[in-house]
Amino acid sequence: MTPDPPGCAYRPHVAIVAFYFPPSRASGVYRMLALANYLARQGWDVTVVTVTTDFFERITQSSDPSLLDAVDPRVTVERVPLPMKHLEPELRRFGWFRGNYPELHRRVIRKLTVRLWCDQYGPWVPGVLARLLTVHRRRPVDLTLATGNPYSSYQAVWAMRKATGVPYVLDSRDSWTLNLFTGEKAFRPDHAAHTWERRTFADAELISFVNSPLLDWHRREYPQDAHKMMVVANGYDEHGTSELVPGVASDPADPDVDVSGSPEPFTADEAADEADPQEATDGLPTRLGYVGTLTANQPHDLVWEGWRRARSDGRLPHAVVDLYGHLGFFGVSAAVRDRLPLHDPSQQVVWHGAVEKADIANAYASLDVLIMIVADSPYVTSGKVFEYMSTGKPVLGLYEPDCAVADVLGDYPLLVRAASLDPDDIADAFVEVVALAGTVTAEQRESARAYATRFERTRQLAPLERRMREIVTSRRSPRRAAS
Repeated sequence: MTPDPPGCAYRPHVAIVAFYFPPSRASGVYRMLALANYLARQGWDVTVVTVTTDFFERITQSSDPSLLDAVDPRVTVERVPLPMKHLEPELRRFGWFRGNYPELHRRVIRKLTVRLWCDQYGPWVPGVLARLLTVHRRRPVDLTLATGNPYSSYQAVWAMRKATGVPYVLDSRDSWTLNLFTGEKAFRPDHAAHTWERRTFADAELISFVNSPLLDWHRREYPQDAHKMMVVANGYDEHGTSELVPGVASDPADPDVDVSGSPEPFTADEAADEADPQEATDGLPTRLGYVGTLTANQPHDLVWEGWRRARSDGRLPHAVVDLYGHLGFFGVSAAVRDRLPLHDPSQQVVWHGAVEKADIANAYASLDVLIMIVADSPYVTSGKVFEYMSTGKPVLGLYEPDCAVADVLGDYPLLVRAASLDPDDIADAFVEVVALAGTVTAEQRESARAYATRFERTRQLAPLERRMREIVTSRRSPRRAAS
């Protein structure tokens, strides 16, 4: 990036610190990818500082290379390595100290995290700060923005401000010191996270959260900074679902997925062969599906018991479930896999593995009903809820009424929500949504998609961009007046 020639409108320069950025497939990637691209389209020079790809290859062992093609070519990406010996899962790559004294190594790392780093990614901060200073010398930075987690990213932009005076914005995708599932503090009182959250909030120009419950909690916790806080909700990316068509498409992912030693999941055809032969003669089954990461926090035991009851009652003779996504955040989680009815062909539940972002439209097109399974928390809004609504297809809501997703999905025209998470209520909801799927008209689908347009991603980002531009403008105005 080079400065604009004389006479041209000034292009503000923002540096975004986003640990998870393409090719990472972590859920927070889409938020920062969308923001970087949106700012570039709105006339900003954008530099993203992120981690080197070996972290995703060696530590998380999960990535989506197709996401690299989605980065706007006007966005400059700077990759900073993370010293990650303390995170290394492969025994052969352990350093001498960790390999010979693993318990002492664990204690040292824990003490550093509690007292200094604020999280296990703290060793990344010095390299990030050095890179930000290099970028700033090359082309002065007007504003930085850090997204958490990891929240050590906040330390980097805070230090950048101390060194250069460049203001910063903080974006909280979840919560640093609040346990989203218990409502209690996530760390003991002497943990560095509390000190750093208070310190970085105090010096920030703006702090954004993904939903109102999180905003309200932080306003109560930090009333002196409440005026800086705003909601920037997640949303759906128009290009990701714009090519959806009704009906059943080909499977978007190879079903022969490695499930860490477990039997390979049944394909849709194999499952049909094991099921009631009458199904094959009655036309295509109703395909219900989940698209996204399945986690241990979701109520799987209740959901799949409800599914079993509806099938055993004979009320779902022509319905199957297709699961597209990762089982757990990193690798394959046995805690998730073992709670799914994947190896009982009579249940007609098939896991197809992960789907690259470039193929996500095909996954949605293959489904008639989308299943929204959400962990019980008033602070959790699943990012997938916005994408689900954008399809204009029936959505089955399986979550508690106080869940944050209920506020977003509550008025969706094609929603069927279980009366409770009792398995009998879930079974009834499965039956109801399958019946709805067979009667949906083109007009109803269009109405549902029209409702979803308010959640299109750029509509959520526009207010944030305006606030960011105001920060830059207010700081440049005195210099222009002086000149």
